[in-house]
Amino acid sequence: MRACHLSFGVSYYKAALPARIVAHGVVADEVGFWDLLYGEGLGEFYFRNGLPVPDRPGFGHPDNLAQRSDAPATTPAAAGPPHEATLVLIGGGKDSGLVAEIVRASGVRAAALALGDSPWMERSAAAAGLLLHRVERRIDPLLFALNASGAWNGHVPVSACIAAVSLLVARAAGFTDVLVGNERGADHANLLWQGREVNHQWSKSSRYERALQDWCGRHVGVWPRYASLLRPLGEVRIAREFAHCPDQHPSFTSCNRNFRLDPASRPERWCGECAKCVFVALILSPHLDEAQAHAIFGQDILARAANRPHLEALLGLADVKPWDCVGTPQECWLSLLALHRQGRLPAALADLPARAPAALQGGGFAAAWEHELQADPAPTLTAVWRARLDAYLGTG
Repeated sequence: MRACHLSFGVSYYKAALPARIVAHGVVADEVGFWDLLYGEGLGEFYFRNGLPVPDRPGFGHPDNLAQRSDAPATTPAAAGPPHEATLVLIGGGKDSGLVAEIVRASGVRAAALALGDSPWMERSAAAAGLLLHRVERRIDPLLFALNASGAWNGHVPVSACIAAVSLLVARAAGFTDVLVGNERGADHANLLWQGREVNHQWSKSSRYERALQDWCGRHVGVWPRYASLLRPLGEVRIAREFAHCPDQHPSFTSCNRNFRLDPASRPERWCGECAKCVFVALILSPHLDEAQAHAIFGQDILARAANRPHLEALLGLADVKPWDCVGTPQECWLSLLALHRQGRLPAALADLPARAPAALQGGGFAAAWEHELQADPAPTLTAVWRARLDAYLGTG
């Protein structure tokens, strides 16, 4: 419960950026983890507000540390549940949908968990035959009032908040594993600022995943285990595998506007005009035929002239990678070139293939494409789940 409290606390901390954080019960060996979350984890927030990223936000203050008689240090529980069971985090998009399908294929007893009320989460879980549990988040109205009056505001590492909730639910309900759908490209930073990498997807990165696993090992125990099942894979391979999950195709959307707090502001499925919509259309289209693509998107997102700036930013032709959960420029170039080779690139984008990096032109494309389809080592994934992933991919 304390992990949930401190993880969601980032939303309130950023409003005032106090020099000291009062959180009684923090023990000395976890100060680094919480300082990391409130420091690097808020990197985009600090950058967008022109603020320095603090090395130590303040968890190490003597008032917090639990080496006192009235606040004993927590110790991890040693006993584990008798039977394996997996909790799949469902976000309503293609990545968590693929995780759900892999888990279904494994035959392991499983259920799904979502934060929020978007119907796409329920549809994606149902498509994989998983019972969906929901957690509702209510933000203190005082925070909205502070933001309206000019308090500091901006992006928070929400995936870290969801991770903490999922571990609490898993521990209470006897799930041995919490599996998420974060891929290797989540490690790719948006920019370098003040000598630090700033990454919109920091709480989906392997750096955060390793830190959380270490924290759990010291303060929770051997279960539940939190890991990304897709960490070995890049977006090209994920898109190819998802293209072979027809049950998920009518049941997902990756447009972030579908997950706004206000249901009235959500599009029917795709807004078709944000960087995320452009990216998902780009990464999936080479693996779908025209009928499949139209059934999913209902529009030609890549052909819209207004989306050209998004596309150029995704390809690395702009100064900053889009502030969204999108793939790397390499993955985007390969997808665009694949469409070009298939003769399916919109005419308005016909000039772009000539601007591709030299290493991807000519024979370099095939080698790079094949490399993107390979699975990397994944030390954060257990050997059992890595073997199940390889079996699903046909590489075991």
